[in-house]
Order: sequence, then structure tokens, then C-alpha cells
Amino acid sequence: MSLRTPIVGVISHAALAIAGLVAAVAFSAWPVATACFAAAAAVALLRARRAERGASEWRRASQHDPLTGVGNYRKLHETLHAQTAQDPQRFALLTLDVDRFKEINEAHGHLEGDRLLQEVGRILVENVRGSDVVARQGGDEFSVLLPEADVDGATMLAQRIEEALGTIEAADHAPVRASIGVAIFPQDGATPDDLLEKADLDLRRTKERRRAALLLADADAPASVDGTVAAWATPTTAA
Repeated sequence: MSLRTPIVGVISHAALAIAGLVAAVAFSAWPVATACFAAAAAVALLRARRAERGASEWRRASQHDPLTGVGNYRKLHETLHAQTAQDPQRFALLTLDVDRFKEINEAHGHLEGDRLLQEVGRILVENVRGSDVVARQGGDEFSVLLPEADVDGATMLAQRIEEALGTIEAADHAPVRASIGVAIFPQDGATPDDLLEKADLDLRRTKERRRAALLLADADAPASVDGTVAAWATPTTAA
């Protein structure tokens, strides 16, 4: 029997305590009673430590995405609420989603889609500061919260992420890209919902600019469009 089982721990603690009481009261066997009480105290301490460790593991699991290992939607929103609640300081929020993810997922299967999401999560974690919070909101959408960062810091990180994502390949061997949106607290919003909405709007505008740039490139062959234009910049064409 193992003390890892909660009921065994309870029974062992109770049995040792009763044995100590009987040894002390009925037989005046104080050395035996002392040993029983000491063992009961040790069992209680082990149970308390295991309970604390279990609670810590549960808290971590409840705030992390099981597929990628980064924070989840709950972790992101709790952190955003904490950042905007008391004595708030300036911070930046990046929101990104993987370009062509649905197409890749449908053409090559969910295992390839999951692998791609894991790679994106790894790239994000490797390119942020220790104080930044990386989270997967759901599907192929991720967010990064940057404490004490301004638009310049957010732009630099977005560029670094874009370049790092280009080093991994999707199943069709094309470089991975993501559209990125940026929101800065407090000028872009005072609440978590406002900031997420602003970052998402910026992300969708990025996608629209990219689509327009590709259409223009197809319609006007002499014009050159940088296909890897950063998500935070407005694409330009050369006549």
C-alpha cells in the first residue's frame, strides 16, 4: 500500500495516532507512544506536501495549453486583467495567427497541423523575454503580452518572430508566416477586451494588406512586391 493514495494516507495517520494514544494511556509505554506520534506527524507532513504539489500542478495545468505548452486563454486573460487592474503600467500585446493554417491542416492532416502549432509555440517562447507571457488563444491564434513595452519594442519583437517563423517549414515545404497585430496599453484600450479587439483588428488589416499586395503583384507583373513584408508594415510596390 502506498501513501500516494489519499485514503491510505488518512488511514495510516489515524492508525498511528490511535496507536500512540493507546500506548500512552493504556500501557504507559511512552517510548512507543512517542514513536507513533512522530510517525503520525511525518505522515501528515507528507500528505500536506503532496496536496500542495498537487494543487500547484493543477494550477499550472489549468493555465497552460496541453498541445504547445504555452499559456492558454485563461492564462492570457488573467494576466491582462492583472496588468490593467491596479497601478497599471504601459505594456504591449501582440496577437498573431498562422497564415494558410486551415489549408495546411486540411491538406496534410491534423497531426501536421498540431506539429506546426507546436513549432510556432516553440518559436514564440524562444524569442521573448522571461517576463513576457506567451499564450495560445485557440486554433492557430497566439498572443504575447510584453510588460513595460511600447510600440517600438512590440515592433522589434514582431519582426524577430516573423523572421524566426520563416526558418521552419510547413508540410508543403513553404516557409511559415504569420499575420501579427499590435495593441498598446493604455492608448489602444483600457480593458483586456478592448486591447484584444484592437490587436485583432490590426491583425485583420495586415491580412487585407497582404491580399491586396498579392493581387496587385499578379495584375501588374513589372511591379515588385516583397512577399515577406512584415505584419506591422504597409506593403509597398515599385513601379
